[in-house]
Amino acid sequence: MHDEGTKAVIDLLDDKKMYVVKEGRLIEHTLPKYGEVTVVTLGGKVDRLIDKCSRKV
Repeated sequence: MHDEGTKAVIDLLDDKKMYVVKEGRLIEHTLPKYGEVTVVTLGGKVDRLIDKCSRKV
């Protein structure tokens, strides 16, 4: 049984975003144009996201 408050709708065609579920919340993260995103976990759960941006020349 699912509670209606635990559902979310996301756009699967938007490949410029990633999503993290933490403590029942959906956290939207916009990806950098160039670079990398590191997902840091603590105790098996996402603790933070670290962006490392680059610039293409």
